[in-house]
Amino acid sequence: MSRRRGVLPLLLLLLSTVAAAPLTAGILFRETAAAWGIDFEHHHGGAGEFYLIETMGSGVVAFDYDGDGDDDLLFVQSGELEGGERRTRRSALYRNDGAGAFVDVSTRAGVELDIYGMGATAGDLDGDGDDDLYLTAFGLDRLLVNRGDGTFVDATESAGALNPEWGSSASLADVDRDGDLDLYVTNYVDFAFDNNPTCGIQERGLRSYCNPDPFNGLADRFFRNRGDGTFEEATAAAGFSGATGKGMGVVFGDVDLDGWPDLYVANDLVANFLFHNRGDGTFEEVALLSGVALDEAGRPEAGMGVDLGDLDGNGLADLIVTHVDRQTNAYYSNTGGAMFVDRRWPARFAEPSYDMVGFGVVIADVDLDTDLDVVVANGHIAHNADEWGTGTTYHQRNQVLENLGAGLFREAADTGLDVVLSSRGMAAADLDLDGDLDLAISNSNARAEVYENVGASGAWVAVDVGGEGVVVGTLLEVVVGGRVQRREVRAASSYQSQNSSVASVGLGDAAGVDSLLVTWPNGTRRRFVSLPAGHRLWVGR
Repeated sequence: MSRRRGVLPLLLLLLSTVAAAPLTAGILFRETAAAWGIDFEHHHGGAGEFYLIETMGSGVVAFDYDGDGDDDLLFVQSGELEGGERRTRRSALYRNDGAGAFVDVSTRAGVELDIYGMGATAGDLDGDGDDDLYLTAFGLDRLLVNRGDGTFVDATESAGALNPEWGSSASLADVDRDGDLDLYVTNYVDFAFDNNPTCGIQERGLRSYCNPDPFNGLADRFFRNRGDGTFEEATAAAGFSGATGKGMGVVFGDVDLDGWPDLYVANDLVANFLFHNRGDGTFEEVALLSGVALDEAGRPEAGMGVDLGDLDGNGLADLIVTHVDRQTNAYYSNTGGAMFVDRRWPARFAEPSYDMVGFGVVIADVDLDTDLDVVVANGHIAHNADEWGTGTTYHQRNQVLENLGAGLFREAADTGLDVVLSSRGMAAADLDLDGDLDLAISNSNARAEVYENVGASGAWVAVDVGGEGVVVGTLLEVVVGGRVQRREVRAASSYQSQNSSVASVGLGDAAGVDSLLVTWPNGTRRRFVSLPAGHRLWVGR
């Protein structure tokens, strides 16, 4: 039974009053996967054939599958490949039992799927109050319906959300504001076991994984929710017929504050997409006009992960896109009207990523000082990159770009993100309910990491939006000391991953919130005033 059921409408509950007690002020994490009971290890199944799919997964999702008020974790598994030794591999769902204790409930929950998984997104697709799952894969993606009793059932065929391509990332939003969640899936390239060219540095005998150039891009797919948890394929009807790229990351977000969710797709070495929502259930592709399709020299970049957030404090959602080494990660500053300016170099955001290959990315106030920082999960796709002689490596450190104010950054040192692997998906959530955001990271062909945030020293509030109907797309406007911080409740972003839907807001040294304005996707608005710091709030319509 979801805790959101049976709650009176128009109710604000103080769910917790945990006082922050950081060990050290600043940005500091402590790796705690084993201590918290999380032992997931990703397997790509490679056996020396260098199939491209082996190096591109996988993601992690933070969501409250059992409705008990804390975020659980789903790690997506890839597995064995055709012709290789067959061993059972499974995605893993860890139930959060609080106080740093997670329990593997994969078998009971029914998430052990025979797929070569990539990523996932979570949301209430059938309107029953529980979060369902959509998992992307090489092959047929899967839709798992949450029964509300801690178990899922495979409803892929009956729901009609059929994507047999190589699905990379997927996300959810109520694009037509009809009260249910629609689904967008990014598809990557036409790799097949019999379409596997030889790549690498052949003159040195260094075979490795290909970049996407030898392959054709695949068309993304959009599925419109009929309102009963079943879907119709509506890619062309919604204006996405031109969305044939090499899709990696995806995020929905209202970039022009007109009340309708727009969509950004990070493509790999072809131009990115920004689809502006016309407000009638259809979209127009405007990335080139908006300044987010290419780099400043007019070249396509290797888009991987993506996230939205107001980095410079002007009230508009800026855009971060991660790339391969020698390209640098991009920071597109939103200037209004869905127009962006590339500020990666003047904001000192680019240089720390020059030698890195960025995948997962999270925009979050990790130190609770009132401005949004950026965390990037790094790792090369080539297992032998260390031998190339270019200065790059396969295993790479992950990074925190600390926001110094107004969207000016520096790479934070000694953050505790000490494990150096080849990282892919990343999600942020307050896993221990102490008010700051922790991190879950999935690594290619290696064990996962979970990092407890032990350094945040600022005050905070957390807002969990509930009530009947769709909450994805809800806009929160938090006023502290006359300054407005905006948060939008979103489904998936990052790379093949999804952050918690609970909004975390750092207050710095403020004693509380002057006012909180909540605007749901259907236009319902509620305002609250004089809220104390150190509380987790549940806000219902």
